[in-house]
Amino acid sequence: MVRLCWALRRAWGWGALAGLRARPDKFGGVSVDLAELRRPLRLERAAFGRWLQGAVLDESTGRVLVVQDRNRTLNAWKFPGGLSNPGEDIGDTAVREVFEETGIKSEFKSILSIRQQHKQPGAFGKSDMYIICRLEPSSFNISFCQQECLRCEWMDLDELARTKHATPITSSVAKLLLYGYQEGFGKIDITMREFPAVYTGLFYKLYHRELPESYRNIT
Repeated sequence: MVRLCWALRRAWGWGALAGLRARPDKFGGVSVDLAELRRPLRLERAAFGRWLQGAVLDESTGRVLVVQDRNRTLNAWKFPGGLSNPGEDIGDTAVREVFEETGIKSEFKSILSIRQQHKQPGAFGKSDMYIICRLEPSSFNISFCQQECLRCEWMDLDELARTKHATPITSSVAKLLLYGYQEGFGKIDITMREFPAVYTGLFYKLYHRELPESYRNIT
């Protein structure tokens, strides 16, 4: 049994073993169901990831794309999104997740906000990063995933900013988005520029508020 646990620890990690339940067997020993390893492994991988949401705003109508999760006790409006894949850029995750949940194609424009949270239950002691991006739609006919979403619609941004039926994060970002929509997105956008890394052939993306050209070209 000790050797089995050591081999499993090397393959899965102690966090996964914590989810195993030992049961007495008919031979006087104990048995475990290895299929149970899948559940804690999935949670542990999520703890290392980034959650992304896309605030898809149609500037021509002032409407924003929102969903309600199917598997929630409270059916509050929120922006569509999900977990990033390893090696996936922030904007690419937001665009992909929005399309998978709603069928809407879009383009990444900026980062709007970042939430950092510690000691989240079930996150194996890892901190959580939750990023909301501004996206521009290139299609408008909704075809949402009914396994994940209960409802999906285009909602007036002003209504979303005022409703009590939205998550706290969604409500706060809706007000920020409304401010940018009315006063100019340059006041709220955190945009991206790509630079060559110190490692040959690699690049990195730097996110910051847009600089005036006179400052950007200082030498």
